[in-house]
Amino acid sequence: MENIFCVTEYGASSNNEKIKTKAIQRAIDACRDFGGGRVTIPSGKYLVGSLRLYSNITLYLESGAYLLGSQRLEDYQDFNVPTSIKYLHNDFYIKSWNLPAYYFYAMITAFKAENVAIIGEPGSVIDGADVFDPNGEEKFRGPMGIIMSGVKNLKLAGYTFQNSANWSHTLDGCEDVEIERVTLKAGHDGFNLHHSENIIVSDCCLETGDDCFAGYDIHNLLVKRCWLNTACNSMRIGGVNLIFNDCTFLGPGVYPHLSEATHYTHAIFKFYSIDADDITENAENITINNCIIDDADRLFFYDYGKKELMQNHVPLRSLTLSNARVSGIRHTSPFLGNGENCILTLENVTINHASEEAFLKIDESIKLVLKNVIFELPTKIIVGNTSLLFSKQVNLEIE
Repeated sequence: MENIFCVTEYGASSNNEKIKTKAIQRAIDACRDFGGGRVTIPSGKYLVGSLRLYSNITLYLESGAYLLGSQRLEDYQDFNVPTSIKYLHNDFYIKSWNLPAYYFYAMITAFKAENVAIIGEPGSVIDGADVFDPNGEEKFRGPMGIIMSGVKNLKLAGYTFQNSANWSHTLDGCEDVEIERVTLKAGHDGFNLHHSENIIVSDCCLETGDDCFAGYDIHNLLVKRCWLNTACNSMRIGGVNLIFNDCTFLGPGVYPHLSEATHYTHAIFKFYSIDADDITENAENITINNCIIDDADRLFFYDYGKKELMQNHVPLRSLTLSNARVSGIRHTSPFLGNGENCILTLENVTINHASEEAFLKIDESIKLVLKNVIFELPTKIIVGNTSLLFSKQVNLEIE
């Protein structure tokens, strides 16, 4: 039988304005000292700063449990946990983004742990409270929501995370991750997966102010049956064997991009390959399959070598869009290898492109494969300096 540690037995009474961090941490520490088990948060509102989880611990939020982030920055800490994300130590990005030395601090943290879980019953909420930090990123972002760093065998399920003051989930260097039935509302990025591998994300609803999925050097990611709505990019990613199946990508964002105060979706896929970090392999085998895509500025944004786009480390080698319907794309999608070869495949795709702009622009580095692509309206694709017009069903390879 699982060992259960209820936070109310350690002094964490609910529904008042007193901070509960120490009381909840006492329950977590007791669970750790006993060798692991379940730390239960009953129904009620609990004001917290930074909590730290350890191996073999499940943080379990019962229905009605509400963890609310404190507005006081002194209630948070980074636990001196190192991160595998190296741009934090790069002078260019520190200056460009105003990154503080304590950048990776959060409401909930685990480091170099195994068998960690955060499970929520329906109606459980973690609220980042949009905590303001004048010394934080962009001079306003506060703590992250959840940081899992170097965690193996991680499960996240069932809860809602809202109003994250920075990324809601930072999973760096994690292995064997299962995320299911998690709802994200407002705030910044949804799931950041830098240097992580073997990840399955299913049946989640993401309505984010920044990128839904982000990260580079990701290996073996499967995202299935998810709803992605954003005021930034649906995915800003790079890695190997990244698959999005049976998902809906729909703009504009329900919640605003907090830096720009806009709602429009920037791009469905934007490549991510930053020069200030270690990336082990060229990005390839990225697939978007059996998905509905509607209302975004661009379908793709790839312009290899551009530092301002953070696309100047390893290149992209292959991307496939298959069994999909695409509509409501407003601007031309650049897909430019700039000397690095890449294969872009569109297979069994229906495109309704009402914009007067070209749908896609590629250069001589890109091999474009169109297999049973149906253009419902006359649609331009720019190949180098040549503009081609397509309509109806097309099967063609352009090199």
